[in-house]
Amino acid sequence: MHRKILGFCAFTFLLGVLCGKIVFAKEAKKEKETTLAENEIEDSDPAGSLEPGIEEDESLGALTSAGKESGEDEAWKLTLVNKWNPMEDGYKPVVEEIENHYYFDTRAAGYLKEMLADGRKAGLDFWVCSAYRTIEKQTELFEDKVRRVTAETGLTGEAAREKAGTEVAYPGTSEHNLGLAVDIVARDYQILDEKQARTEEARWLKENCWKYGFILRYPTGKTETTGIIFEPWHYRYVGEKAAKEIMEQGICLEEYLENR
Repeated sequence: MHRKILGFCAFTFLLGVLCGKIVFAKEAKKEKETTLAENEIEDSDPAGSLEPGIEEDESLGALTSAGKESGEDEAWKLTLVNKWNPMEDGYKPVVEEIENHYYFDTRAAGYLKEMLADGRKAGLDFWVCSAYRTIEKQTELFEDKVRRVTAETGLTGEAAREKAGTEVAYPGTSEHNLGLAVDIVARDYQILDEKQARTEEARWLKENCWKYGFILRYPTGKTETTGIIFEPWHYRYVGEKAAKEIMEQGICLEEYLENR
């Protein structure tokens, strides 16, 4: 009888030890999996993904990601920004680098990269000289232009600012602040004047830009409508459908939107 009781106690003890090991092993495995998951989350969001002074708007980024999955509203492609239609206060696009520390709206950056790559495959030597600009950068460029206009023409005050605004947009009214505009020139002719239109690079862009959703934003003869002089280097993303119609009709974005 005593042997049976002792045997039962020994069996119960061993069973308890075994169960304890199983529970401990499960807890250890769970803790290890939790640690691995936390490490993966930390690694998926590296710091310093953008250049200093260019911040990512997390709320807009969330909308962008959702839009890619659900067929986002495409109205952003045709956002009109000019001297009469400034950007919303505080608007900051989510941008990514194109090349050489120049940035572009992430929703359209892929099309820009493709256009540049295809042109280069055709033997052209593009040089991106400007893309997304912060309001601070635009302010710096505008005020510098005002000073140069004053020195060159003698104009002062509002007259100088008005003249400067036909070449460098006032902060908040530039498509560069919107993140959907890029200045592209020929590497061997980087002067921003009308002669740029004679380069092979400018001719190729004017003929092919619509295939990638871009338009020559400030064509000849449209200054009164756009508020900006002819700029054969300035291209704006509007999406392929609108770009095709605008370039075929030889109109500007303002006229296109007015006739929709």
